[in-house]
Amino acid sequence: MKIEKFVFIIPNSTWFGKRFWGNFPYTLGLLNAILKKENYQVEVIDANIENLSEQELKERISEVNPDIVGISALALEYRHYVHRTFELVKEVNNEIITVLGGIYPTLSIDLASKDQNIDFIIRGEGEERIVSLLKTIEGDQDYQKVDGLAFRRAGESKFQINPFVKRITNLDSLPFPDYGDFDMEKYMNFGQKYSHSYQFRRFPVGQIMTTRGCPYRCGFCANNKIYGNQVIMRSAEDVLEEIDMLVKKYGIQELIIVDDNFLLSKPRAMAVMQGMIDRKYDLVWKPNALPIFLMDDELIEKMKESGCYQVTVSIESGSPNTLKRMKKPINLDNIQPAINKLKEMGIELISSFVIGFPGDTWEDIRECFSYVESIDIDYALFAIATPLPATELYDICLKENLLPPDFSFERSEYCGFGKGFITTDQFTPSELEFLRTFEWDRINFRTEEKKAKIARMVGCTMEELENWRMDTRRSVGVGVGVLGTRQEN
Repeated sequence: MKIEKFVFIIPNSTWFGKRFWGNFPYTLGLLNAILKKENYQVEVIDANIENLSEQELKERISEVNPDIVGISALALEYRHYVHRTFELVKEVNNEIITVLGGIYPTLSIDLASKDQNIDFIIRGEGEERIVSLLKTIEGDQDYQKVDGLAFRRAGESKFQINPFVKRITNLDSLPFPDYGDFDMEKYMNFGQKYSHSYQFRRFPVGQIMTTRGCPYRCGFCANNKIYGNQVIMRSAEDVLEEIDMLVKKYGIQELIIVDDNFLLSKPRAMAVMQGMIDRKYDLVWKPNALPIFLMDDELIEKMKESGCYQVTVSIESGSPNTLKRMKKPINLDNIQPAINKLKEMGIELISSFVIGFPGDTWEDIRECFSYVESIDIDYALFAIATPLPATELYDICLKENLLPPDFSFERSEYCGFGKGFITTDQFTPSELEFLRTFEWDRINFRTEEKKAKIARMVGCTMEELENWRMDTRRSVGVGVGVLGTRQEN
């Protein structure tokens, strides 16, 4: 079989009553570049940014007439729109080959492989595997040799699952993302109310990833199951060249660094930031997440000098006992100098915290909130410990029988970080939900100054802020509709 046309589809994230998720197409841009380098014809149907209905998407699929459709799925919580999209593809033409990749099938292959509308599933990194799959489809069709591939033999309904073993060890060898088939005018000038992650100081906004992998083994996280415990880093020179491309080709004025371990090598991080200064692009930037326990005065000063205006960190708990249970490598005394320095430099500080980890006492949970109040950061986010596939937390919950009898990752009500699912002799889900909601409100909005600052950070007026707070309290922090509000610059 000769593949004439490969089409990426980005499903509409709002189809099943979920909030709009305008995720930057970094991964698809990278895969787009890889496939074009191999001389495949690639197109994109973006049902999300265009807000296409199911019927409109079917019409677009029919018009484009692809040989293969690929979808990259990130979050378990949004899997329904992915499976519905594959169903629509097969309704248009059952002969279209369908391929699923991304974090969701990598961590939840048993769940993803139930969908009979999917022909192939790629787990792990997709850059080399997608090319290997396409060459195999065009060649001998010996799918058992494709690392990380799940496939169904002719006439069979059950997937055969190949282990994923190989990792890309030289990230500099990858091309820069090709965004030519995406509506980058919308992606780079998009904000989302009530989410600090999607609020920006300047437009257009670009995005970059500089590392893969994580050396830590936090109990609630599965990052190391996706990329492994060995951190692979791009060179400072390669990172700066991609920033050059984003500035020269798209005129970005703000940069988002999306990987968690940008600071793992201090010399490399310093070289990237110095390069941004030397180029005199006058960029501002912020990370999605940085390890605060790796920050020192020199790094923080260079961050400020290079245009960093906000950092999001994951302290996770104010209880030393809880941090040990989480296997979070943080000493609360040791990170206080970094907190002080960030405040001194005027860099906005946001941190996430998790309550309700198995083994927590009620005193541990209260200690967490007391700690958060004492450090007085700009914005504190609270989540309830949520068991996710392939995490130690999930294994603990199963072993200790802490979940509801009908718990299943297939059920939508067991997704999200605002609801509690774990019951111990110390707390119930409802206790955690009420405590989380009202402590979030009390700690973050206790002064007019803090209210005004957070309103600016999440992109809303003071009146909208008060309505948001009220809606959050009355819904106990779950299912607040305004979280889906789209903005365009």
